[in-house]
Amino acid sequence: MKLLEFEKSLREKLKNYENPRPLICEGNPLDCEIFIVGINSATEMQNGFWNFWSEKNGFNKPKWLECYIVERKLTPLKPNKTRRNKLSSTRQRIEWIVETIKPLKTLETNLFVKATPTADELMSEDRESSVFEFLLETIKPKIIFIHGNEVIEYFEKLYNLKITKNKIADFDILGTRTNILAMNHLSRGWSKQKSFELGELLKFEIKTKTNKELKKNK
Repeated sequence: MKLLEFEKSLREKLKNYENPRPLICEGNPLDCEIFIVGINSATEMQNGFWNFWSEKNGFNKPKWLECYIVERKLTPLKPNKTRRNKLSSTRQRIEWIVETIKPLKTLETNLFVKATPTADELMSEDRESSVFEFLLETIKPKIIFIHGNEVIEYFEKLYNLKITKNKIADFDILGTRTNILAMNHLSRGWSKQKSFELGELLKFEIKTKTNKELKKNK
């Protein structure tokens, strides 16, 4: 699939959503071998997804991150809060992981595309995974890292899987063969070192899987 065709299909998938955030990556999503998947985005942004998209280059993550930081800074603090970190806890961990994985490319996405401060605020009609499934079937990542008990439970229910946390296993999801690693949510309990170690593990798994495929095709 070419990038322009991908864009056309994604626009069609998103047409009924107001200000969705289907993915974050650097450049062309079709080049991504690793998915990081949560339940849904917690940060609602005024600048929509397509403001950062180019039909030639894909997603402009540096520009998106710059806007994210500005909008986060301008958002009113919650009661009893006096300060806010530049990045949310989850965003900071993701940045550490993605940086470690480079030069391999990572795509961040969620099972549900609607952004809400908490997953509990998702309405029943928001809990549908067609956009994620489009990304999965189109890009075919070699490994999916999912974080958080809620998204793990949804994966098991939606795709008839039995997932063991902290263990990489091979699964077939809607005809796409991929590895899955499920762990605790990135918002808490993750040090900088642990985030780096996860990035190195994911990168190692990709290289191992690639080498196996090359040997198989000889």
